[in-house]
Amino acid sequence: MISLSVYLTPKAGRAADLERAIADEWMGAMAGQPGFLWATVKTAYADEELAALQAARPSHLYEVVSYWSSEKERVEWVARDIHQVVWPRVLAQAERVSYTLFHCGRTWGRQGEGT
Repeated sequence: MISLSVYLTPKAGRAADLERAIADEWMGAMAGQPGFLWATVKTAYADEELAALQAARPSHLYEVVSYWSSEKERVEWVARDIHQVVWPRVLAQAERVSYTLFHCGRTWGRQGEGT
C-alpha cells in the first residue's frame, strides 16, 4: 500500500472553488478507480488556533491524502482520460501545489471508515 499526499494553496479568494474542485470532481473520480482504497482532505486550523496550541503553521491550506493498493495502480489512474479532465480543474483554483509519496507499512485502526 502507498499514500499520496498533495499539498494545495488556493488562489486568492478561491478557497471555496478549490474545495469544490477537490471534493466534487477530483475525489469523486478518484474514488471509482481500481486500486483506490480511501482518501481524506485535511484542512489547516486557523492561524490563531495554531498559535494558541503552539503548533506549526503549515505552508498550505489543504492536504489531500489518498491511499492506493500499489504505486502501479495510482500511476494508471493518473494516465486515464478522466484524470486529465478533473486534475486541471483543481490546478485552475490553486496557487501552489506540491506532493509526495509514502510506502505504508503498518496500519492501525479502521482505515477509510467514517465521513
